[in-house]
Amino acid sequence: MNYQISCTRCGSQHAIAPDTANDWDEITCTDCGEFIDTCGHYADTHSVSYPMHALNLSRGLILQMARSSRALNDPTARRSA
Repeated sequence: MNYQISCTRCGSQHAIAPDTANDWDEITCTDCGEFIDTCGHYADTHSVSYPMHALNLSRGLILQMARSSRALNDPTARRSA
């Protein structure tokens, strides 16, 4: 499997790992053979962080509720008749 990771030794953007990648399999540079990362660590760093996703959803809901209730509770807001 190919990965788009830059090599720290030669700067190449091409890395390869075995097709049946387990968490402990190594990702190596195709040009110089330098060890870059493991498949498990790469997957963890590039996957969705569920706590951050839940936090962002909660924040969006709070902002949406604040915007919708401001118009109802604001006595200075103009009301069209």
